[in-house]
Amino acid sequence: HNTGEGGLSPYHLLGGDVVFEIGTGYFGVLGKDGKFSLDVLAEKCARYPQIKAIEIKLSQGAKPGKGGVLPAAKVVPEIAATRHVQPYKDCISPNAHSEFSNVDGMIDFIEKIADRTGLPVGIKSAIGDLDFWEELARRMKRRKEGPDHITIDGGEGGTGAAPLTYADHVSLPFKIGFTRVYQIFQKAGISKDIVWIGSGKLGFPDRAVVAFAMGCDMVNVAREAMMAIGCIQSQSCHTGHCPTGITTMSAWRQAGLNVDLKAVRCGNYVKGFRKELLALAHTAGYEHPAQFRGEDIELSTGVNKFTPLDQVLGYTADRAQFKSMKDLA
Repeated sequence: HNTGEGGLSPYHLLGGDVVFEIGTGYFGVLGKDGKFSLDVLAEKCARYPQIKAIEIKLSQGAKPGKGGVLPAAKVVPEIAATRHVQPYKDCISPNAHSEFSNVDGMIDFIEKIADRTGLPVGIKSAIGDLDFWEELARRMKRRKEGPDHITIDGGEGGTGAAPLTYADHVSLPFKIGFTRVYQIFQKAGISKDIVWIGSGKLGFPDRAVVAFAMGCDMVNVAREAMMAIGCIQSQSCHTGHCPTGITTMSAWRQAGLNVDLKAVRCGNYVKGFRKELLALAHTAGYEHPAQFRGEDIELSTGVNKFTPLDQVLGYTADRAQFKSMKDLA
């Protein structure tokens, strides 16, 4: 379970492994001076063994390059305590990080956190200009340091509070963005040293299989889980008038959300998703979805013309072939 940039809440600790995400606002890891505190982060990681990894959010597909505002009315004491901010005041996420401003600074920040916490540290980002990624690959290869995982968030990723212009038109879709970044790290010869995570409407078995074949080791699921608990994508999260009661502070609207029932439905979605993914893998003669390769998938590339995915992507042949579950252990 990824916490998102809102910080580690008590609900994340009720069961399951947790990826602690740190965004530009450093919510949940702020010191008394209102700035990022490595001491606070290290203390939480030591106190809660459920935290298995840390993720630094550079940007997200729904609103790349733009921060956010949690309206004061939504910053109730419970939220404020989780985020380490003042209650009933607008909670603002800046556009950029204040702890680093370039690639080397980011790598230093990552290594500092990793050394102090002993946990793997990765990054999450939407994709636009590739200069950053080319420099990151070069610096990682030279320094032999950097993120343990990279999450590529497609522009089709969403949140109802994102500006429509950003949600509709800014950052590359997952398949294009992931391919371009993955190829950069392939050419640098270090793509196999990184855990790759995909995000952006991948919560359906067929899309997840394509993501695995493209090079993903894991996929994130958000929108589909939200729909399982009743979200209808009304894009009114920021207004306080969510018609399903999911993102509103209105007690009257919240009463329309049957938590016990929706919890079961969300669990059923995850179980069904995993079952169908494994079924597809078994049908193709594999033991695990991560064994899918581009040659297993054909795309329509013209009238009565179909091309294997690996040829469409133009990947170099450096991907490790998993032959059995022992290789995945």
